[in-house]
Amino acid sequence: MNNPDYLISTPENVDLHIELAGLGSRIGAAFIDTLLSYSIMMMVILFAVLAGFVVERLDFPRDTKTVIDYYIIGITLLLVFCVNFGYFICFEGLWQGQTPGKKLAQIRVIEANGQPVNWPSVWIRNLMRLIDSGIAMIGLVSMLLDKNERRLGDFAAGTLVIRERPAELSARNLRVQVGDVPLSFVDAGQISPDEYHLLVSFLKRRHTMVKDSRGAVARQMEEYFRLKLNPETNADAPEDFLEKLYVAYGSRAESERL
Repeated sequence: MNNPDYLISTPENVDLHIELAGLGSRIGAAFIDTLLSYSIMMMVILFAVLAGFVVERLDFPRDTKTVIDYYIIGITLLLVFCVNFGYFICFEGLWQGQTPGKKLAQIRVIEANGQPVNWPSVWIRNLMRLIDSGIAMIGLVSMLLDKNERRLGDFAAGTLVIRERPAELSARNLRVQVGDVPLSFVDAGQISPDEYHLLVSFLKRRHTMVKDSRGAVARQMEEYFRLKLNPETNADAPEDFLEKLYVAYGSRAESERL
């Protein structure tokens, strides 16, 4: 098996393999987000200019026009400030670690322990963006030097930026031996996308693994999922059980589409 970019050991002693986003994906996402945020700010400024033009056309006393112009300038500066500093914070907080740019690049911010990013971490990493992007691009230098490609904001907030693999794509060309699995087998809704990706990754790569390692990993994963899902049967061999989990997850996803 290829070495994972980042490895997280769960309390159940199961290793989750996570692929880091990569410098190119992060730069591409940042470019898109910068373009979008600056476009929004330009629209705000353009609207302010148009509003000022309308005010000048109105039959108001000069003093009144001056007061209105000051209000327009103040509101415009406030909105530009909010967009400039709040764009990343709002999107990453509301979209669970993604911005429009990150979504297009299929990357996401998570906690270093593999959990979804929380609001305090979002605030910290994005307040540090001022330093990362302002002092000789120190954030870029940090990502180049750190093996986990973290900028200073990630160090301060305890976050990572990972590549998000859609579950439907990761299971392409995967074949299993088990047939239909009852929906009551497990509550497949408890399986997270990362856990599903881990499951599919093992089922696709197991034939290339050394026999002893393959058996050990299968038993380890079986124990983890049994403790979490409490399935209705304990009679399956480890790999048969994992194949049933894969089928159960797919059956649930299919039923939700109908």
